[in-house]
Amino acid sequence: MHRLPLILVAALLVTNVTACASGGGGGGGGGDADGGPTTVDSGPREDGGTTRRDASTGTCGEGQHACGGGCIDDLPNEPANGCRLGCGEACPAPPGMGTTICNAAGGCDFECTPPFHRDGDACVCVARTCEEMGAMCGAPDDGCGTPLDCGTCGAGGSCIDGRCACAPDASEPNESHTTVSSRGTYADSDDPDFAITMVNLDDDRDEDWFRYEITDSNTDNAVITVTLDDIPAGSDYRLAAYYDCGSDPDLTTCTAGTADNMVGRGCTSDAAGTASETVTLDTDCDRFLSSNDSGALFVRVTSSTFGGSCENYSVQIRVR
Repeated sequence: MHRLPLILVAALLVTNVTACASGGGGGGGGGDADGGPTTVDSGPREDGGTTRRDASTGTCGEGQHACGGGCIDDLPNEPANGCRLGCGEACPAPPGMGTTICNAAGGCDFECTPPFHRDGDACVCVARTCEEMGAMCGAPDDGCGTPLDCGTCGAGGSCIDGRCACAPDASEPNESHTTVSSRGTYADSDDPDFAITMVNLDDDRDEDWFRYEITDSNTDNAVITVTLDDIPAGSDYRLAAYYDCGSDPDLTTCTAGTADNMVGRGCTSDAAGTASETVTLDTDCDRFLSSNDSGALFVRVTSSTFGGSCENYSVQIRVR
């Protein structure tokens, strides 16, 4: 057997070591300089799910949005997952009387439950009082879900839709001077005083009108005094009396009360509370070549405060 010279063997060993160090040689995958495996980034998987993608470019693709430093697919537009542009967590709880919703832009929002309305980031409701609602009795809602205590009706009154009401008296209907019927004729010389009784106001909007024919049977002008009494407790009624000569001139004057010429010439009285109301008229029709002051007397009773009582009031009339 021939032996290679020692120097040739050494040269061959040096050549092989150099080739391995330079990555030469076929077959298996190479390694990095420190012997570890080389890592190659092949990008995100395109699997159609909510896979987080690199957002280092500052923008996300169509149908995606930024979330936690990356991009995710847009979500169903539902509050349970933070709406379309959320990150999978439910929207925060709404204020007080609110309901969580997703707005048109795909973000979390809220709307208020009526009668509450939105004021900035809060749901608010302005409660109303009994007076503001025109309620004089019962327990109506204040407009914000809380019942009020608007009181009760007086004797015999019934609370209907927040208003006290009474059964109409026998004189109804008598809501206007143009439709009320005459209750009789009285002379200014010999007839005694007369009264209106067994009458009441039905509710706070009721008007009671009464008409009488007055005959002037002497040379002096007829002087008429009307008094309202027996106003129910808790109420405040007004009294008015008017004299209509039927033709001009009508020079009737108000000598007790406040002048009020709604019908012909007249007076009103509006004392406080249940105090009696009194008016006086000095009639003067001043007809040509005649001293006859005959005419029609109208009496009107209304309320400035209706306490809800159905008790009767009374009116006394004196003609002299």
